Amino acid sequence: MGTVLRVLVIIILILSGAALFLAVQLYGKRELLINRTHMFEEQFRKIAKTIEAAEPPDAVQPNYVAKDISEVSSKELDNPERSPFWNSYQYKLETPNLASMNLDSDKMQLQLRHYYQTAPGPNGKDIRVKDPVNQGEYSTKGPGTMQELLDQVLDRATKQNATLNKTRVELQKIREELGNTIEEFNKLKQNGRADKKTIDEKNKEIDRLNENIRTLERKVSGLEEDKKNLTAEVAEAKAEIDKDKGVIDDLNKKVIEQAATIKKLTGGPKPGVPASDPTTLAGAFQGQPGDKGKIVAVDEKLKFVVVELNDASMTELIGEQRDRPMPQVEMMVRRPGFKSASGEFITRIKFRQVQRQKNLVVADILIDWQQSPVETNDVVFF
Repeated sequence: MGTVLRVLVIIILILSGAALFLAVQLYGKRELLINRTHMFEEQFRKIAKTIEAAEPPDAVQPNYVAKDISEVSSKELDNPERSPFWNSYQYKLETPNLASMNLDSDKMQLQLRHYYQTAPGPNGKDIRVKDPVNQGEYSTKGPGTMQELLDQVLDRATKQNATLNKTRVELQKIREELGNTIEEFNKLKQNGRADKKTIDEKNKEIDRLNENIRTLERKVSGLEEDKKNLTAEVAEAKAEIDKDKGVIDDLNKKVIEQAATIKKLTGGPKPGVPASDPTTLAGAFQGQPGDKGKIVAVDEKLKFVVVELNDASMTELIGEQRDRPMPQVEMMVRRPGFKSASGEFITRIKFRQVQRQKNLVVADILIDWQQSPVETNDVVFF
């Protein structure tokens, strides 16, 4: 008897171990099934949001302009024949932004998890409803079950697919109508080009006759107009000459005034130094008045500039062979278009060092004369 008990205990232990192993395995499968079901449920609700909740409502079709299909001729038609294309057009298919199905409410989410149909029992709690067809089984269809929601979504998806197919049919009709319209329009354009060619030829003939008339008229007025133009050009040239003379006179006055100012400030030649000495301003530079170069670099902090002189100015400054010592000459700086109390005048500069082969001169900015900061491309003149 004891041996039998021991055998039974061993068998029970083995079965318990197997049951424990199966329970562990089934627990993992249970988690997989739960997570998979939740994922299906979530994705199903998202898919439902892409499906319209109802058919597009019937709408009053606008009064679209019908295509004129009467023959084109020179006869005017008050009431041409119109195409009946829009009579069968389904305008409601254009209805945008229709409401979609929404299964995100708590009630809908709970219903998605009800596989069996339930009803209130005798004790007030919900109990499963027996399937009337399959005896012994519970009903999985009807109100309150997930099958009800699945059927609703399937029904709406089927109807929306039918609406999509209707839309495709309408698109095909519109494409055919558009193709016919384009073909007809192209024929009208071709005929219009021929008509326009005839009109252009007639217009050219009219223009040619009118041009003959205008040519005779122009010959009469041409000499008088030429006389007026020549008279105006002569008057304009005289005005320009007078204006240039005035500008030259003003510049000469400024040169005289500046020379007097320089003489006054410097106090004239130093005793014992001849006027022709290159260390004096008067004898330093005997060039012709005019533009000598431009500013190519400026250092406002150290108050000096780099001047690029033209070849003629360099020759006047240090000779044709570039071997004469550089005189201590002062020149003026102006900026075309600059407006100040002194016009275009910016400042005076004094030459300090020359690079003979590059036409470059380093010059100090005379701050007592400065009217505005010096900039590159300012003109240096004497």
